[in-house]
Amino acid sequence: MSTAASNTTATAASADSDQRRGASLSVPLVLLLVLAFNLARLACGFAFDLVPQEAYYFLYSQHLALSYFDHPPAIAYLIRLFTAVFGHREIALRAAAFVVTLATQLAWLSLARQLLPLRLWSIAALLFTSTGLITVTSLISTPDVPLLLFWTLSLHQLYRAVFEQRRASWLLGGLLMGLAFDSKYSGALLQVGLLLFLALSRSHRRWLKTPWPYLCLASAHLAMLPVYVWNAQHGFASFLFQSVDRAQAIGRPQIRYFLALLATQSSLVMPPLLIAFGRGIVRSPRLLRKQKSPLGQKHLFLACFFVPMAVALTALSFFALVKPNWLMPCYLSGLLWLAPMMRRWWKWNLAFAAAFHLAAAVELFSYVVPVPSDDTWFGWKELARQVSRVSADHPSAFVFSADGYKTSAELSFYLQAPVYGPNVIGQRGLQFDYLGEDLSHLQGRDGLLISSSRGDLSDRAPAPPDELARYFEGVEQLEPALIFKGSRLTRKFYVYLCRTYRGSPP
Repeated sequence: MSTAASNTTATAASADSDQRRGASLSVPLVLLLVLAFNLARLACGFAFDLVPQEAYYFLYSQHLALSYFDHPPAIAYLIRLFTAVFGHREIALRAAAFVVTLATQLAWLSLARQLLPLRLWSIAALLFTSTGLITVTSLISTPDVPLLLFWTLSLHQLYRAVFEQRRASWLLGGLLMGLAFDSKYSGALLQVGLLLFLALSRSHRRWLKTPWPYLCLASAHLAMLPVYVWNAQHGFASFLFQSVDRAQAIGRPQIRYFLALLATQSSLVMPPLLIAFGRGIVRSPRLLRKQKSPLGQKHLFLACFFVPMAVALTALSFFALVKPNWLMPCYLSGLLWLAPMMRRWWKWNLAFAAAFHLAAAVELFSYVVPVPSDDTWFGWKELARQVSRVSADHPSAFVFSADGYKTSAELSFYLQAPVYGPNVIGQRGLQFDYLGEDLSHLQGRDGLLISSSRGDLSDRAPAPPDELARYFEGVEQLEPALIFKGSRLTRKFYVYLCRTYRGSPP
């Protein structure tokens, strides 16, 4: 037998062996497991109050605009669409997160099927749909929800444009990249990834000599116009907040920030997969030497949308706190690129995912470990009930909070009545500063200040905030609002009756 025939036989035998090993991971079975994962998430979606971020973005949706102080507008319009169907209810926000994230999964599975052989596709599909990343975005409506959908759709169209020579996909890919930016500013990194790939790829660099990449970018920036216009109308407040203000938070190197990033990312993608991502980043320079094959080009394409973002944010984590969700988009291409590396470890990742989700479910339903901050899902509805009772005793008093946006946003949602933010007493209120509210009609009225204790459950009675004396004629502390889980005190909010609002001092 010739060498070529031997190689052909060996390849066929290997393929047959691989197919037999993958028999238990057939497409119908994988899709059934994906459906089961998502139904379990859907069942959990009705078990908890809105988290503060969701309530804040609901506030966006009640004041539709071209963009907002913290973020671009996509999440506001998404929530407004679902509240138009389901009404002013928690289910509207849960449905928005679930439906859009389900669409993200389906789009990702379609892209993965183009890039991976069947067995690797099955493994990648189970890894992706079982991550904490998908659980979070399936349950909580944040800007990451539309961002991940448009990021995935962008990758799909850019792949078609580059590798399948579909010129229309250049324009559609640009539009989708613009919509990703309209979801969250990190969507701009899609354009960076595209240009980086075209610059590094020996086979596809020729596209830079054609008008198509530039038409793609022009299409993206056309879709980004609403954000540009809003910023131009408001002194570029959002761009400055997300750049200059963020940069000011960078300090001296601290290992605790990096360790915090490792902990949060381990919960999003699970430790085995996170280790694979780390190994992939270390080995990524080899991609520049392995470009000859079509497979090498595809690996380079995927890596360009993963490695720069992952490296930049990991480096930043030594100097500042990197939020858990910032890395989410890069995992979309990273998992496709590194799926072969997980052939031996994917079952371990599923085991970690099962343990993580079991622990998360116990915490979600029983609140075993109270969260010592306002970034929690527990107690907001009960707080609104207690504030409603206090408001009934003081019917002419307006309700406000000055401990950030969280308490104000939650009370606004659950009370279904105007609740004001820190700008009432001259403090920065993020989007509350841009709602266009005229606070002058509050002058002469009493106010009810609701202030979170932020985890302090002691019996102490703190003095009213000093700032209140500049804006009100007098302040009286009322009984605090206490939130219990069974017989266990878990949260406390201080309540102040502020007499006769003076308005902003001259």
